[in-house]
Amino acid sequence: MEYLFPEMEEQNRRTLYIIGNGFDLASDIASSYSDFYQWLKGTNKDSLINMSCIFWGQSQNLWSDLEMALGEYDEQHILEFCSPNEEFDYDHPTRSMAAIEDGPDWIFLPIMNELIEAFNDWVDSINISIANPINNFPFPKESTYLTFNYTETLESVYSIPQSNVLHIHGSRLLGRPYVMGHNNFRDPNNEWADDYGMFYIQDTKSKIIEWMNTLLKDTTKVIHNNQNFFQSLSNIEQVIVYGHSLNEVDWPYMKEIVNNIGLDKQWRISQHSNEDSKRIDSFIREIELNNVIKFDI
Repeated sequence: MEYLFPEMEEQNRRTLYIIGNGFDLASDIASSYSDFYQWLKGTNKDSLINMSCIFWGQSQNLWSDLEMALGEYDEQHILEFCSPNEEFDYDHPTRSMAAIEDGPDWIFLPIMNELIEAFNDWVDSINISIANPINNFPFPKESTYLTFNYTETLESVYSIPQSNVLHIHGSRLLGRPYVMGHNNFRDPNNEWADDYGMFYIQDTKSKIIEWMNTLLKDTTKVIHNNQNFFQSLSNIEQVIVYGHSLNEVDWPYMKEIVNNIGLDKQWRISQHSNEDSKRIDSFIREIELNNVIKFDI
């Protein structure tokens, strides 16, 4: 693009856009967790839906915020569901203990793996050819983009050069794996804190926690692997957050941005609801930003 005022181009080059799923949704792309649920229904995965609701449905967020729901699991509930529906055989205790220990291996673990595989399949299926570009907000080609979306909407729909875009959690342009997970680390050894607990129960609950820890979003590793990008932000003068929920699980990325650009730069953050506004306020307090403008989308 040729600019009549070169200073505008320079300002764009010094602007970082942080893009969340609200950007794709505003572009009429069916990319929400509720769309994932509808995809599961449409691909006849009712059994997976039902079992996921049993294991993670204690949270009301399962089909609105899957990552948060994954972190709110209850290993005791999972253990009880997977345990044999029969009385403990005190004449053959080893057999009964083995049945309890093996239950999650046969029931819970396959469902956990199937859910993640289904999520990856759904991401691959998202159709961006029907997108309608947002026309009331600028997305300059010269700016730098940090997107949390797996889709290539910026590149294919908004013609942003791929060299200006970092897909921090993976991209369909590069293929799997996609980064998806929760931030609720649990120490499996804590299950052994109860001296009066039965060892096979404690061991099985620890095993469930270890499995769920494999679904942690390892932000430290992701930041380390993308240090060149974060260090390149030293010339950024303005940050625009569009369609990102600013959930706590992603705060480490924002802190890393601040580490490289400082606290004095202006942040303009979109909001879509009162809940968004409250979450933004919590984020501002945590990061200690002092130059923030919120805007509605």
